[in-house]
Amino acid sequence: MVKESYSKIISLLDQYPKLRLTMNVAGSLLELLRKYGHENIITGLKRHVDRGVIELLGSAMYHPILPLLSASMIRRQIKLHDDISKECFGKAYAPRGFYFPEMAYSRESAEVVKAAGFEWTTLDEIHSVEKIIWSQPYTIKNVGLGVIFRNSHFSKSFPPESIVAELGSITEEYVITCHDGEMYGHWHRDDRGFYEKAFSHPRIGFLTASEYVDQEDKNSDGKIDEKNELDIRDASWESQPDELAKNIPLGLWNDPNNDIHQLLESLKRKVLTAIDEHQDDPGFVTARHHSDRGVASCAWWWASERKLGPFSPITWNPTEIEKGARELETAYKSLQTVDPTEAKEIGEAFEHLFKRIWEKHKARG
Repeated sequence: MVKESYSKIISLLDQYPKLRLTMNVAGSLLELLRKYGHENIITGLKRHVDRGVIELLGSAMYHPILPLLSASMIRRQIKLHDDISKECFGKAYAPRGFYFPEMAYSRESAEVVKAAGFEWTTLDEIHSVEKIIWSQPYTIKNVGLGVIFRNSHFSKSFPPESIVAELGSITEEYVITCHDGEMYGHWHRDDRGFYEKAFSHPRIGFLTASEYVDQEDKNSDGKIDEKNELDIRDASWESQPDELAKNIPLGLWNDPNNDIHQLLESLKRKVLTAIDEHQDDPGFVTARHHSDRGVASCAWWWASERKLGPFSPITWNPTEIEKGARELETAYKSLQTVDPTEAKEIGEAFEHLFKRIWEKHKARG
């Protein structure tokens, strides 16, 4: 994936002078790039950040689903992401915008993000309960955080191809796309020259998200005009209308009908509560280290058993589910002063989870 996507993005920025991107370079990705000797990717990204053609976003270190975390844990994940981003990018890391992993949004998590000093975020059309106008950014009602909306149609396709193909029918001045960086090179190989067609097209220009915000609807202080307020619903960029109608805003990670999700969620809460209650424990630092990683969204995502789109695999992988759960188990076992009865109960709950994961895998054939 490093060569397929991350090197590809850097080379595209080298090749096409007018291309500009707003990127969430996850802290966990930076950690892995350094661990496995891919500092050249960080150096390449930093070169374009310093040139001003990459705008960096704030986010959460290990890509957790923020609405499923406490406010204190959200703040911790944001700080961890900020710390490693500053180490890698220096003063050029000064994010105005924030990326909610998987665009998984709740009002409570947005309040934490706003209090952390971020000006705006980007969400999907499905988050808005009202019809939106593409040519303007908005403010989230009763939160004060600015928001810009991605175009779902183009974002869920291969944008260089679909935008060029539909250019004659696009009436909006702006088309905002937001998707995984792995779209470029890993999930989709451009075999028909659409990078060249899109990135060199005379009718297509590029702005970073902050450049878009700054030249659009704003007050004299440069902030998003608060008169354009919207109600925003709890949802993610993969939320489905039928799930929202059933009050299931985060079905890929917290489906009440998915027993693996519910076992993971119950154990996560118990482990994080135990760690918070044992901050003087000799194993606290180790426990926190593993719990930071254990809240990553991957285990929940791989337990959801769905086909999300043409570029997505079936979201079922028992090894990845167990990998995430083992981080939480290790976190809890690192504590040395927990009640033995509680430790036995939680240990048995983890064993039940692991057994259930593989039972389900076997039943799937």
